[in-house]
Amino acid sequence: MCKQIQMAFLAIALFFGLTATTALAQSNKTQAAGKMSDKQMMDKMNHMSTDEKAAMFDKMTNSEKMEAMKMAGHDMSKMSTQERMDMMSKMSTQEKADMFDKMPMDTKMATMKRAMNHGGKKAQK
Repeated sequence: MCKQIQMAFLAIALFFGLTATTALAQSNKTQAAGKMSDKQMMDKMNHMSTDEKAAMFDKMTNSEKMEAMKMAGHDMSKMSTQERMDMMSKMSTQEKADMFDKMPMDTKMATMKRAMNHGGKKAQK
C-alpha cells in the first residue's frame, strides 16, 4: 500500500514537473520572439519596402529628421519650425525612404527599436 502511494505521488510530481517546464519554455519563446537581435534587425531593414522606410522616417525624432535632411543636402537649421513642418509634409514616400536610407546605422536601429517597443506597448493595452 505504501509503495502504491509513493508511486502515485511520484507520477503526480513528474506530471506537474513536465507541465511547469513546458509552460516556462513557451513563456521564454514568446519573450524571445518580441526581441530581435541586431543581425535580425539589419536583415529586416535590408528588406524593407519604400513605404516601410517612409514610416520609419516618420517615427524618427525631429532632431533625427533634421540630421537626415542635412545628410541628404537639405540644411533646414535656418528655417522656421513652420517652414520645416511644411517641407516635411510635402515630402513624397520615396523622399522619406531615401532620407531613412542615408541615416547612420545606429540611428536606424534606434528608430526601429523605438517603433517595436512602442508597438509592443500598444498591443499589451
